[in-house]
Amino acid sequence: MKHQQNHFWKIGELADILKVQPLPVCHEVDFAQEITGITTDTRKLNPGELFVALSGDTFDGHDFIASAISQGATAVVVNRAEADLAGLVQRYPKTLFLAVTDTLKALADLARARLLKINPVVIAVTGSNGKTTTKEMLAQILEPLYRVNKTAGNFNNRIGLPLTIFAMADDCQVAVLEMGMNEPGEIAALSAIARPDYAVITNVGQAHLQGLGSLEAIGRAKCEVIGGLKENATVIYNSDDSYLARLVPEIVASCPAESRLKLLPVSWHGAAAVDVKASEIWLTPEGISFVFTKGLAKATVKLPCWGRHNVMNAVLALAAGTCLAGVFPVPAANSLTNFKMPAGRLERYELGNGGVLLHDAYNANPDSMAAALTAVAERRGKRFLALVLGDMNELGDASETLHRQVGEKVAEIRPDLLVLLGSLAGAIADSARACGLPGERVAQFPDAAYEAAVNFLKTRLTGNALILVKGSRSLALEKIVIPLVAYCEAQK
Repeated sequence: MKHQQNHFWKIGELADILKVQPLPVCHEVDFAQEITGITTDTRKLNPGELFVALSGDTFDGHDFIASAISQGATAVVVNRAEADLAGLVQRYPKTLFLAVTDTLKALADLARARLLKINPVVIAVTGSNGKTTTKEMLAQILEPLYRVNKTAGNFNNRIGLPLTIFAMADDCQVAVLEMGMNEPGEIAALSAIARPDYAVITNVGQAHLQGLGSLEAIGRAKCEVIGGLKENATVIYNSDDSYLARLVPEIVASCPAESRLKLLPVSWHGAAAVDVKASEIWLTPEGISFVFTKGLAKATVKLPCWGRHNVMNAVLALAAGTCLAGVFPVPAANSLTNFKMPAGRLERYELGNGGVLLHDAYNANPDSMAAALTAVAERRGKRFLALVLGDMNELGDASETLHRQVGEKVAEIRPDLLVLLGSLAGAIADSARACGLPGERVAQFPDAAYEAAVNFLKTRLTGNALILVKGSRSLALEKIVIPLVAYCEAQK
């Protein structure tokens, strides 16, 4: 369906939205002109847009104001403490400058106003693992019935979320917004912008331990989404997660009575006390199937993806999707039969030489690593199993212990080959050997020597190999995936 042209605001309305006084301007500014969009990146700026000059540790958008105006920006939001205001007004009399105390807050204020203008149903998705997959599943469930906008890529932080909102079509009916975090307070800020009607919380895992220190702190940070919910909103959460099972009801109970928040716990173990659940989970040649139950309604779900952990992602997506008018369990379940995993998340390559490669290197933490190892172990059969694993970052003081635990898991499934990249993965090797994995099956490339690792794999892989590639984003292990897939395809 073709979306209508987006409409933002007239230039003359911006000062009221940001609650600031515009700088003295020349009569040449056309206050009746409508801005065509909002951006923070001059490389992507189109004529007629509003440019917001953000400042960070390694960049300062104020350095690019001249570039923004030369490319057609008609208005610019600046930090009054960092900009030469008088000089800007004098040099660019046709541009409206809006001086604020915090341009990142101004970006949030603009996003909040834009969302109010469109007024879609807002569904927030957060959690340590699975939020992108859950977001994609949920959007696929809703798209046959609603005009849906969703977070693109990893635009899930204080800059990315507003940019996602600015990219929404005027006729958007449902916004599915992923919310990530690196520190306490970040999800609270995102939820305050989005004011969700529904919040989906996938789990609490050992990601960002370096910044938050404990699973309890991570759980509370994820639950910050609750604080920004609209009245009568619903919290849909993984009740099998021990932290969420305790924290979500506790936090909702502490909210003001007039918020009237509702709880929708979800289980994939078929807990009798839970109305929304998955049961009868079994592996199929294509992926995994299960029965989805919501109240008295049931539907069989056939996912064409590996990994039992994706059952919970699917159940959460189905639970949220079926809260909306006209979305029923059976057609919603059927919409997932052709679901394709997001790039780098157990993304499956059926190789021309009979092998299978799983690209799960978008990111890694101990929980997602364990889930990926389980997924390949239960699909191994008589295949040659090669594990290509990299560092797990941001684990703080627990890093070595957690890497060693991965090594123990690796030894349990006894791969035919273990290839390790990065400076931290040595602990995986030491632990795997200590737990009985023969040393000749282990190869280490501590300097992330991609070409050397690929060449080594070429000498050891068999035609029907099952290969898992997983590590933290900073290692960019697609540098292993791309040439390895090309090599295997050439072996047809």
